[in-house]
Amino acid sequence: MYKQILVPLDGSAFAEAALPLALEVSRRTGANVHLATVLEPVTSFAYEGWEGAAVEWSQKYLEDVLERIEGKTGGDVSHAVLSGHTVEMLDGESREKSVDLVVMASHGRGALSRMWLGSVVDRFIRHTHLPVIIVRPDEDASPAASFDQTFGTLMVCLDGSELSEEALQHATEFGELFDSAYHLTRVVSYPVDIASPYLPHTAQLNQQVLDDAKQGASEYLEAHAEHMRRRGLRVTTSVGVDAQAGHGVLTEAEAVGADMVAMATHGRTGFSRTVLGSTADKVVRGSHDPVLLHRPNDARDD
Repeated sequence: MYKQILVPLDGSAFAEAALPLALEVSRRTGANVHLATVLEPVTSFAYEGWEGAAVEWSQKYLEDVLERIEGKTGGDVSHAVLSGHTVEMLDGESREKSVDLVVMASHGRGALSRMWLGSVVDRFIRHTHLPVIIVRPDEDASPAASFDQTFGTLMVCLDGSELSEEALQHATEFGELFDSAYHLTRVVSYPVDIASPYLPHTAQLNQQVLDDAKQGASEYLEAHAEHMRRRGLRVTTSVGVDAQAGHGVLTEAEAVGADMVAMATHGRTGFSRTVLGSTADKVVRGSHDPVLLHRPNDARDD
């Protein structure tokens, strides 16, 4: 169960939209919450005394956030103003604080920095092996709004690889907090046209390839679902068909009414790139619900 939660902030109300979920998880687990903001070097904007002023502003900002969330966590709350390259600083802070869950908004614009949470999300999930929940707030998100979301159904995306299956562990750990049901899905792509001088024959062969792929995917998902059902979990499955895996995942999520999508993120095995690795970014940008991402230890950056 979660014990240490990190919430990166950049001074914007948009970024603070990650707070309600982080606070709710803290209340349900007793986890400590650590707030962090990073001041990146901005030489073109630098002037004498800028760094000191930036640190002072950031300290006051985080202290204001602490005051606003007082009494809303299940554990202790701490904060830190870091200076350096954002991803490296957040990764180091995660290690120092023994963080086991990161909750962050997909992007935001702070008063003292360029928009960094958008690009930081992508770089951070490629760098860390911690589970990361990405929140996509509305543009008019208000600071530390009350938590009003349910997680009735968590959809877990699998692609047949052991790497993708590691997302199951993190999804069930989160789902237990909200008594969630689970939906396992796999997206298969349309087959590449098979060369044949007889067009109806090509169509028939392609349909057979597609049917075989769907059948294999269904059996694969049901095997995992049955294992989970034996643990007392409520699990359903579906197979999607789409030329683009990311679009297929989003379509399946909408069809089943998923409240969160969980998936493994970017990496290469020794012989092939996982399908889910290339679609995580599309899912994060296209989903209006939180996305739980995990980069397995065996994954490597491109």
